[in-house]
Amino acid sequence: MSKTDVQPSSIEGIKRLAKAISKRDSIPHSKALDTASQVSGFGNFQHAHRSLGDRSAQASPAPNVVYISTFWEDGQTRTSGRETIRVFISKPLDELIKPSQYRYAHKLGRLRRRASDHVVDRYRSDSARAALDIACGAARVLQFMDITGLQPSKADVEPGAEYSARLPGRDHGSAWYDPVAKHHVGADEPYAGSAASKERDAWARRHNWSLARPEWAGMYYPGSCVLYLYADASKGYSLDGLLKALSKGPSPIVPANCDRVAIDGRAPFVTPGEKAKAEATLARNVQRKATAPRGPNTTAEYRLPLSGMRRRRPKAAMPVDAHARIGTLLKGVLTDMRARAGVYKRVDAVRSELDDWVQCEHDRAAMLDAVFFDLYYGENSAGGTSKAGDQHIEDLRLAQSILMQHYPDCAPLRDLVAKIDLAVISLEKLR
Repeated sequence: MSKTDVQPSSIEGIKRLAKAISKRDSIPHSKALDTASQVSGFGNFQHAHRSLGDRSAQASPAPNVVYISTFWEDGQTRTSGRETIRVFISKPLDELIKPSQYRYAHKLGRLRRRASDHVVDRYRSDSARAALDIACGAARVLQFMDITGLQPSKADVEPGAEYSARLPGRDHGSAWYDPVAKHHVGADEPYAGSAASKERDAWARRHNWSLARPEWAGMYYPGSCVLYLYADASKGYSLDGLLKALSKGPSPIVPANCDRVAIDGRAPFVTPGEKAKAEATLARNVQRKATAPRGPNTTAEYRLPLSGMRRRRPKAAMPVDAHARIGTLLKGVLTDMRARAGVYKRVDAVRSELDDWVQCEHDRAAMLDAVFFDLYYGENSAGGTSKAGDQHIEDLRLAQSILMQHYPDCAPLRDLVAKIDLAVISLEKLR
């Protein structure tokens, strides 16, 4: 039996068949996908993807919970509160919609993502009933996206830019994008009985668009408005998959059937997602502190002479001759690199820090001024001719080595080593 004689029953099977058809008939893979889908009894690949995707979703119905919170304040009774409802969807919220897409989503524009399972209204409604209506409206949009797989879009889906090309009687419209078929879909929700069906059907025929009414009550005002979907049929897009998915979807969430969450007004409401985020942040902070100890065993506190600012340094004393050796290496780099800010500023910061440390480590009164001031300053004492960049890199690496020999591993030392690393990177770019 030829590979192209089989009738696949899964998306992976259709893709394998399409690969064989594409090779056999020398046609693009996208066309082969549609051909393979038609062999399996579907209109095109997009239709197959939706239909077979529904089966896999039914086989693994584990839901994800999303909480929607809205706040209200009644100016007449001077009472206030919040409404929180629970919505069950088939995938995590952040896979369903990106934070940047909320502004384009029907009834989600005034909400913001607070956590991976929580969206919150940014404004206050004037009554508890209005707040609950807003929460349910947002829930219906999430339901619609979850059922159809469509994403909110800011595109103009009407055929042509002229007003006359708009769908007759369009009201409460919204734009959507099918990421599988890479095609835009329009949603229209006029009040029941207000849309002239003959004019709308004529519009669809004139522009070669598909126009259909799903068996789902809609997002805007279920029971009072009617949902229609429309898309450009001339490009091969079919609404069949969306209609089938919506016919099997759960009823739109309204105040009468919503899953309200009882909240103790005296305690803050925290969702599982918010709790997990807080625990993850705490764990990161604990890990950061564990990997960069600043305890008394490795560091000591000191104050800067002029500002009095508290700083920390390694709890050790490097010999004066080691300080002098590092100072000579650093001054040699600084003398030649005055015009290279990326190198000069970093090496100068290391020099300044070590100048503070040496004053804490050794009795300043026991050192001659000439010795002390020449440790890290007075670049002219470096003398000699200018060195090549490679030599400066070797000098900085040697300075790092001396520092690590005399100081224990601690955050202040790692900061200096990191600054020297950045200076070396800047030097390497000059080659």
